[in-house]
Amino acid sequence: MEIQREDLNYILQQAPLEKLEKLYRKVDESFGITVLSQPSSQTLLVPVKDPISGGEFYAGEVLVTSTIVEVNKNKGWSMVQDENEQLSLYIASLDAVFEEKDFKNEIITLCLETNNYIQKQKNILNKKVNSTRVSFDLMEG
Repeated sequence: MEIQREDLNYILQQAPLEKLEKLYRKVDESFGITVLSQPSSQTLLVPVKDPISGGEFYAGEVLVTSTIVEVNKNKGWSMVQDENEQLSLYIASLDAVFEEKDFKNEIITLCLETNNYIQKQKNILNKKVNSTRVSFDLMEG
C-alpha cells in the first residue's frame, strides 16, 4: 500500500498515542511547531446516501477536533473523531512535515504498521460477524 498525505488523518487516528507523541517531539525539536488554530471541538453533520431513492439525508452529528499548525513554512491540518486535542495536534504536525525527507519514512512506517493493525481488527470483527451467520433451507411440500 502506498501512503498518501490524504491518508494520514484516517490512519494515524488508530496509531499508538505514545508513538505519535515521540514523532511530534522530534518535529518540534527539529523545526519548532507554530499552532495557527488551536485544537477545537465542533460537530459535523453526517451525510448518508439513501439506497432506495439515491438522495442524501443527515443521519446525525459527530464530534470532531481540528487543528492547523505551521512547521518549517508548511501548513498541516487534522480533524479527528471525538474530543482529543493531543491527537489532533500530533497528526496536524505530522501532516505538515510529511514531505520533509527527514520525517517522511518514519511517518510512512508508522502508517503501514497502523494499517496492518486496522486490517487485523477488521478481520477479527469479520470472523465474529460471520460466525453468527444463519443459513435457512426452504422446505418443499
